[in-house]
Amino acid sequence: MSASVERRRAPVPDLQELIRRHGHRFPIFLGVGVLGLITTFAGTVLLYHGLHLPLWLGSAIAIQLAILVTYTLNSLVTWRDRRWGSRRQQVLTFEAVSLVGMGINEAVLLTSVDHLHVYYLLALLFSTGVASIWNYLANNNITFAGPPLK
Repeated sequence: MSASVERRRAPVPDLQELIRRHGHRFPIFLGVGVLGLITTFAGTVLLYHGLHLPLWLGSAIAIQLAILVTYTLNSLVTWRDRRWGSRRQQVLTFEAVSLVGMGINEAVLLTSVDHLHVYYLLALLFSTGVASIWNYLANNNITFAGPPLK
C-alpha cells in the first residue's frame, strides 16, 4: 500500500484511547441516560396504556420530554466544561441530534414490534440503547464540541 493511501486512512483508536477520551464523561452520560430512559418508559406506558394513544405517538411524546430532561442534565453535569455559541444554539443542536436519535429509536422500536414481534417494552429498551450510542457520539462531537471552559 502506498504511503499516500496510508496517510488518508484515519487511525482507529484503541480501547485505552477511547477510555482516556471518554472514560470520565460516558458514565455520567449513561447516568443521565437512565433518567431519560425512565422518563421515556414511564411516559410511553402512561400515554400508550393509560391514555390509549398509538404506540408511535406515545413514545414520541415521551422521548421529547426525555430530550428536555437530558439536555438540562447533560448541559449542567456531563458537558459542564464545554460550551460554544449561545445556550439557544446548543439547545437547538441538542434537539436536532435528539430528533435523529428519536427517528432511530422509532425505526428500531416499530421494526422490532411490528415485524419481529418483540414485546414492546423489550423492543423499547433495545431501541433506546441503539439511539443512545448515536446521541452520545453526536452530542460529544457536535453539540458540546466547544473548547473546555477555564
